[in-house]
Amino acid sequence: MARVCLYYGHRGARLVALLGGGRNAGMHLEGHVALQNQLKALSQPMQKQALEYAVLQGANIIKNEASQRAPVGPRGGQRLRRSISTAKKKVLQKGVARYAVSWVRQKGNPKNAFWGLFVEKGTKERFRKSWRGKPLNTGPVTTGVMPTRPFLEPAYDAKKGAAVAEIKKELWALVKKIAKRSKNIG
Repeated sequence: MARVCLYYGHRGARLVALLGGGRNAGMHLEGHVALQNQLKALSQPMQKQALEYAVLQGANIIKNEASQRAPVGPRGGQRLRRSISTAKKKVLQKGVARYAVSWVRQKGNPKNAFWGLFVEKGTKERFRKSWRGKPLNTGPVTTGVMPTRPFLEPAYDAKKGAAVAEIKKELWALVKKIAKRSKNIG
């Protein structure tokens, strides 16, 4: 059974395309039987490449939407928008392609936008009673509250149907291209 699963979690959106079994979570769309049979007829490396490419194209749709929805800084800064990217995730099963859409969280990277989670989910009020091991003379000081300004989750919700359609379209195109190539060779 072929499935395209879309997950949203605190670290961003994940697109997963499965050939065969898998855990039932997120949104599942059953694949066409003909497409499944065509994919299974391909060699394992070709299956993997086709699946990875198709899922990447679907992930790029969500990435572009999230970049457009990401808030701009108070002085016009767009680091958060520029930091939204797709990343290939480790796969533990055969016949599975996983890509994540999220903001860059790497120390030393010029696109680093670790605060994307704070913008997406907001923060709660916390009180500081000491600074560097010494009590504050003024008493407890609040660190402030940041309201939620979601951008990744609404982008995911708005474009998940388009992403699934793009994945299926790309898979069909790749299967047809590979079938055409194999007929010319053989």
